[in-house]
Amino acid sequence: MKERPRVAAPRPRAGAGRLAALVLLVAACWGTLLLTTAPATGDPVLLTTSPGNTEVVKSPDAVVLTFDRPVPAALATIRILDPDGSQVVFTRPSHVDGREDRISVPMPAERHEGTYAVAWTVPSSRLEPVSGSFTFDVSYPIQPDGVPDIETTRNPVVAAVHLTARTLSVAAMVVLAGLAFFVAAIGPATVRARATRWWIRTTWWLVVGGTLVAFVSLGPYAAWVPWRAAFDPRLLAGAAESDAGGALLARLAILVPATLGLTLLVKSPPAATAAGRWQRGAAVLGCASAVLATWTFADPRPPGAPSPLALAADAGLLVALAVPAGGLLLLRFPVARDRHAISRFARAVPVFAALLALAGTAQAWTGQRLGWLPAGSLALAAVLAVFAWLLPRRPVKARLGPRAVAPAGAAVVVTVATATLLALAPGQSAHAQGPAGQAPAAIRQQAPPARLVSGTAALDLVVIPGADRLDVRVSVLSPAGDGTTVTAALGRAPVPLERAGTACWAGRVSTPGPGRWELELTVRAGDGRTQTVKQPIDVR
Repeated sequence: MKERPRVAAPRPRAGAGRLAALVLLVAACWGTLLLTTAPATGDPVLLTTSPGNTEVVKSPDAVVLTFDRPVPAALATIRILDPDGSQVVFTRPSHVDGREDRISVPMPAERHEGTYAVAWTVPSSRLEPVSGSFTFDVSYPIQPDGVPDIETTRNPVVAAVHLTARTLSVAAMVVLAGLAFFVAAIGPATVRARATRWWIRTTWWLVVGGTLVAFVSLGPYAAWVPWRAAFDPRLLAGAAESDAGGALLARLAILVPATLGLTLLVKSPPAATAAGRWQRGAAVLGCASAVLATWTFADPRPPGAPSPLALAADAGLLVALAVPAGGLLLLRFPVARDRHAISRFARAVPVFAALLALAGTAQAWTGQRLGWLPAGSLALAAVLAVFAWLLPRRPVKARLGPRAVAPAGAAVVVTVATATLLALAPGQSAHAQGPAGQAPAAIRQQAPPARLVSGTAALDLVVIPGADRLDVRVSVLSPAGDGTTVTAALGRAPVPLERAGTACWAGRVSTPGPGRWELELTVRAGDGRTQTVKQPIDVR
């Protein structure tokens, strides 16, 4: 009798080493995401200007605007008309004193007495124009001839290229994640097929290329300039400063460790055990979720990082779309149609259908995307569940094409629609009242800060009306020590103010009702001196 050869058991140390390597890879992807993405800044509010609105000055060397948060200077525009009505500033603004919340343009060397009109615009969190205007007087006031116009209509070519690139990159990320998961956990043998490797390379290049084109076109898209200015170094720097541009650069950074893992997956021998397959599959989903999460950080949101629920819902939605989409694509080729791969795919689809339904419900719960997207997610989850039930109930050699048309088409529609939503749908603005993403007119077209002077106290006051409240921002301009405090009251109602930066206080108060009210500001210096400034406020 011949002794049956024994199969060598895998070494525990080798298995533990592979698991540690996979965990390290996922940690590298998520660590890169968290280190390279900054919290969303929201829509900027102009706090103070120099010179001040209607202020009479001698001969300023520059016009300086200070906002309540960092703004990309290269994507902003400032235009100035002299007393004769001629435009005198054509350069893009720059940051002042290394402060990212302050932008400036130089005044011309030849200056005239009279009133100068200033118009400005910066991109909002949705890359729409937030703008305003004010005037100042050199030596004495003269009635200005008008306010300079700033072009805020996007070039059709720029808009088409930018939105197409953003949509294409997200759709390619979804398909690439699904392909990698199928190769790792469903049908490892498919990696030997030339078609599989071609699809992986193609979708990878679409992700990288789409992200690069979206980043390069972001400057002209946000600054409302023609396509020929796309490679202007100042616009590229401004795009990198913005929230959307930072998220695109973060995606490219995360692709470095993710691509390393994908290369090892394609070149390594297929996993020999079920545990090995699912370990690789879990690592793929971990890395893919980090890459897919970049569209969450690029999406307009209130200031601060996205909530864990919103981040999980967004990543879960795209991951749940990715696995069925990648599997349905590879099942079109004979190499993926072996009995074991079809059985594994049939068992995996209901899991991700449930995840898709859960993510769609979470999307509706968080209120980030109401309407057809949650409903489409739930409908697609039902279609995928039925498809998974029918998939293993026919012979393996039966044609899968007709049976995959409906779920594949639904997956394509929802995937492309989700990617398009990233590029087009509004998110929640920092000051949104009512429907998500619709900033009030007081944010889109901002009134200039009111310059209030009483004795030695000089203040710039900004009041932003909301649906049922007033947002109050106070900037102290006169030299003051660290002990300076500001208190405010609207009528008899106190306005709680908190320090919001250097010599700046912010607060909000419920509107007492329509009418003309008086806002009283009290400035107490560090040496004990107190001054009171009053400003009438119209509440409608």
